[in-house]
Amino acid sequence: MRRTRAGRSRKLIKTKEKVIISALVCIALVAMILQPGSNNEALAVSTFKQPINMMYSFMSQRNFNQVDEMNGSLYHHFRSIQLKKKEAVSEQDLETHEVKDPNKDIKAEVVNNEKENNNNQVGSEKADNEGVIKEQVNQEVNLSNVYLTFDDGPTAYTTSILETLHSYGMKATFFMLEPNMKKYPDELNQIINEGHVPALHGVTHDVSKIYRSEQTVVDEMSQGQATLLDLTGTLTHLIRTPYGSAPYMKPSYKEAVQAAGFQLWDWTIDSHDWKYKNGEFVGQVIQQMENYRYKSSPIIILLHDRKATAEHLPSLLKYLQSHGYETEVLNEKLSAYNF
Repeated sequence: MRRTRAGRSRKLIKTKEKVIISALVCIALVAMILQPGSNNEALAVSTFKQPINMMYSFMSQRNFNQVDEMNGSLYHHFRSIQLKKKEAVSEQDLETHEVKDPNKDIKAEVVNNEKENNNNQVGSEKADNEGVIKEQVNQEVNLSNVYLTFDDGPTAYTTSILETLHSYGMKATFFMLEPNMKKYPDELNQIINEGHVPALHGVTHDVSKIYRSEQTVVDEMSQGQATLLDLTGTLTHLIRTPYGSAPYMKPSYKEAVQAAGFQLWDWTIDSHDWKYKNGEFVGQVIQQMENYRYKSSPIIILLHDRKATAEHLPSLLKYLQSHGYETEVLNEKLSAYNF
């Protein structure tokens, strides 16, 4: 009896400890979420559901390093920490490489001798190859280029957005919902006819439906792809999942869309235009651009096809133009950026 009671007592203590720890974790996560400066899309998840999603992701993946499972403020908080760690490790590796290579000078001398013996042919070819590689990288990640992207269209405000883009000589990529493409076929064709890039944003924009499984994500994108092809004769493989790829697009989901031939894109600057009615999103974008953190990633601005965005878009484009930025459109030759 004594052993049984002691065992029950220990089990009760452990249960209480787990409850206390879980409560503290949830409080800490909610407190972090409520910090300003989040970089998440409109209506991604409520601030009180984010800790639950994160804890579910950690338990299901059993790997805390999967920061792409996080959302909103938490995602970008941990992502910034991870990026800093990666940069520090890279710098340390470079220093270690230089220290651990005692034959560096000897190797350099041998290479120089070979260059002299071969009339610098080997060195020239190597330099040419390196130049080509650097040029390719610069073409892909050029921080003077900006990728404007509009979600959730077409809508009744698409034409206004297109007129503003035309007046500034700028292009954009439109991630569109399948029902809206059917509802606004004229605006859809106008997007394509004016040289902008059509892309896919799914069908339902409903978390409980599109993220039910890997196949439901693929099915929604395939349905949107078929509708776009039927209405315009244009085929695209560019997709952006509702609310971005975090936290719902788990590794298996990403593998599924890739196997289906789709290219998944997120963003590096969130305008927050979905929650502002008086053009405050313009200042949000400018602030993020002037303090841009992801130097190795392209500047991809998330906007939405909506009334307030259409009304205040000229202010943003005026800023981009006056500061020497040029707009580019996403294409399938680029390396897709996702969380």
